[in-house]
Amino acid sequence: MSLWNMVLAETKFVYGDVFRRKSVLLTMIAYPYILALFVILLGYAMGSRQVFIEKTGAPPEIFFVTAGFLLISILGVSDDLLWRPNFELWLGTLQYVLISPLPRIYRYIAIPIPRLLIVVLVGATSIIPISIYYYGLGGLIEGAAIILMALLSGIFFTTPIMVIMGIIYGAGGESWRIINIVRPLLLILLGAYYPRYLMPLMGRIVSYLIPSSHIVEVIQLMMIDKLNVLYALSLIGIATALFVLYAPIGIKSINYWETKKLKEGIR
Repeated sequence: MSLWNMVLAETKFVYGDVFRRKSVLLTMIAYPYILALFVILLGYAMGSRQVFIEKTGAPPEIFFVTAGFLLISILGVSDDLLWRPNFELWLGTLQYVLISPLPRIYRYIAIPIPRLLIVVLVGATSIIPISIYYYGLGGLIEGAAIILMALLSGIFFTTPIMVIMGIIYGAGGESWRIINIVRPLLLILLGAYYPRYLMPLMGRIVSYLIPSSHIVEVIQLMMIDKLNVLYALSLIGIATALFVLYAPIGIKSINYWETKKLKEGIR
């Protein structure tokens, strides 16, 4: 089976599930608004809107809708990668996947691709409307740029996730417990809800090692009209370099786990 056939099969699987369970798609579309509404109402109970604008430079409505969109975009791509071995184990299909002749890396390349179109749909129903509402037709360009950056951040998150997968699954044991600890930490370190320039030093250092966090910073600078083109290009360059750096490590990490699993057998 070629890579194209693998992508096609994954696309049929993803969209078949989406159209069968339309409530999942509606939830993804509503997620940025629901989360933004919850955080804003909680924030209004504890402080003023003006204080938030002074600290972040952006209206809370735009900031949190964008943050929700970024999280759903990155999670939509990374979660299926991170959880796929467990899902296959629980479904009883892991042993067939491990002994298949298909190059394993094809699977991990194919998994994110169909989900990227869903990211565009979620952005078109959240980022575009609120950008136009606040900034008029000029917001359409900014909204489209944010969607493009979100796609990039989702792609760039795949190779570090592969590294983490190899470590977690290679360590053995109840990997789902470890994932439930690591996943929230990654979400915080991305800086979507808590900008990394507000993080303590150690948090910033770890955040700098995540490629997608650099793209998130570009988006946040874009929202507060403090985007310097050269600085933005440097952040995208760093993110790209980290993405490429993690790729061979991620492949070796995945191969290590799968080789170990083949030797142990499926229990």
